[in-house]
Amino acid sequence: MTAASPTDPTYEARLEAVLESVNDAFYALDSSWRYVVFNRAAEVYFGVDRAAILGRDLWEVFPQGLGTPFEAYCRAAMDEGVSTTVETASAMRPDRMVELRIVPMRGGGVAITLTDITERKSADSRQRMLVNELNHRVKNSLATVQAIAAQSLRGPNIPAEARERFMARLVALARANDVLVAETWTGASLASVAAQMANPHGDAERFTIEGPEVHLAPQTATAMALGLHELATNAAKYGALSTPEGRVSLTWSLEGEGAGRRLKLTWRESGGPPVGPPGPPGFGSRLIERGLASELKANVRLVYAPTGVVFSLAAPLSDSVAEG
Repeated sequence: MTAASPTDPTYEARLEAVLESVNDAFYALDSSWRYVVFNRAAEVYFGVDRAAILGRDLWEVFPQGLGTPFEAYCRAAMDEGVSTTVETASAMRPDRMVELRIVPMRGGGVAITLTDITERKSADSRQRMLVNELNHRVKNSLATVQAIAAQSLRGPNIPAEARERFMARLVALARANDVLVAETWTGASLASVAAQMANPHGDAERFTIEGPEVHLAPQTATAMALGLHELATNAAKYGALSTPEGRVSLTWSLEGEGAGRRLKLTWRESGGPPVGPPGPPGFGSRLIERGLASELKANVRLVYAPTGVVFSLAAPLSDSVAEG
């Protein structure tokens, strides 16, 4: 079957049928700024019949557009072939928000599509308000837990180190929460989580953080934040970050194809004091190994090499760990 050409009457009839069926207001101007197309949705939106518009000059019909960004966008499309998409308050209905797409037409002229996005913007605003409220409540809950913990862990029988480590874990949770809030609780990038956990332990010279874009689901981001916090805390107390010369390299890569695609992450310490065999595994070690293994369905390994601690993780890409 041969496709209809732009000069074929059936082509024009089909194009007109498509333009009449869309919900977006659409109009086109020739190279002399005269209206040559004005669809039904445009009639409804502007409240004017196309018979009163077609053939007339845009700036005669819409003089209030002169000297505005709208004119600049239209002239950029007409004279320079530059397309523009912009969200703005409607000049005809100031209480409505619209998205304007202004593009040059082949052979000269400009095509303009107007989409009413008021409801979408209102929904976005409500979502932001709900996320802010969620963030406020989470922070209040963490503050309450901190206050309870501070009171409950007082006394001569509670080691100061245990109290400090517990409070530091709460702070790590708060930092993970801040990363999630920045992404409206849709998750967080691995790089953002790593940067937040490294921040309290020194400047960029102490850490090398490198890897491609990886997106973590909210619960996974929290587990990763707590795991990296434990590694950084241990490094600051006993490992590479306990000496001025010590360094930490945190790198990750994406390997494999299709269903076998995996995230491989390595935390490697160097330049610190010699590392000896660990004692009985504590809560921190279990959090690093079992927590991340469970949440990410990962294979994990924590090695106390003489030259520095090495932690490695290999996790399949999934809804919890995604590329990009």
